[in-house]
Amino acid sequence: MSTIKPLMEKSDFFPLDFASNSTFGNLENMKMDSNFALLLGSLVSTMAWVIYISYYNSRVLGYFMTKLLNRLFVREGYLRVGSFTLCVLSGKIMFRDIVYITYDYTARIQDGWMIFRWWRAYVPKDVSEDLSHSDTRLSVMLNGFELHVYNRCAVYGHLERVFGLDPNLFSCDIHEFSSNDPERQSQMSCVSRQERPQPGAGSLGKSWRDLIPVIKVDVSSGRMVFGNRLVPTTLSVLVEEAHFVYSTKPAASRLDHFTHIAKCKAENFKVILAPSPKYTGMADDPPRYMGEGFVVLSSNNVDLYFYMDEPG
Repeated sequence: MSTIKPLMEKSDFFPLDFASNSTFGNLENMKMDSNFALLLGSLVSTMAWVIYISYYNSRVLGYFMTKLLNRLFVREGYLRVGSFTLCVLSGKIMFRDIVYITYDYTARIQDGWMIFRWWRAYVPKDVSEDLSHSDTRLSVMLNGFELHVYNRCAVYGHLERVFGLDPNLFSCDIHEFSSNDPERQSQMSCVSRQERPQPGAGSLGKSWRDLIPVIKVDVSSGRMVFGNRLVPTTLSVLVEEAHFVYSTKPAASRLDHFTHIAKCKAENFKVILAPSPKYTGMADDPPRYMGEGFVVLSSNNVDLYFYMDEPG
């Protein structure tokens, strides 16, 4: 009786043992010694370090910078740094979620970066020279910049002192308006005049203007708001793109030191009067609303030019 021979044997599918030909080699003969443990620990540590550097290092630095800046430099208000990254080789500083809150205003920055071109040659110059044609050493980019001005504690404190009111409406520490004693005020004015810095290299910026003669600032999606819940309307200034260039030029008068010059080119510029949130008093509605409020000014392109002489 003849037998039918199969076309393919079992050994044709699995010529060798699967365990000995796996991707990781022969796992049965692998030795769990100190070298293998060291290799495994190195791989795990490297993976953890790469994940920390990629996702958490900037946030940890931002946390410690928030604690340090609030303890040493911020006297009034609160400053928060969400994340911070420094690259020394390219001179670039990247930051995210910057918030500065005071009694009078609040400033917020969603994210941005700053580049200081340290590799460019430093040429000492006098501030009275024309520095507007110098190379740009410092560039700043701000995305999602917001400034909300809602209070003026110094002015309110001055009004309280003028009208003889008790200084308990605002908790701001205003030294120049905190005393109603004429003798005490004269002493404070004398001390302030004595401690007032005289015009010099530090006050005129001679120590850094030749180092950073031109500063360029780019703002994407900027907003400035003026108002609070005690007024019926809030003034909002909106801009989609803005490019600022700051420099100095020689002053027109010989008595002045130099002239500050700032140029701005803005796109999609709007000035809006919007109803104040949580306002409960009587309000006079504008003729019409367009979007967020009553549009006072709107333009696709705006060129702004600001100059001011530094007095001698």
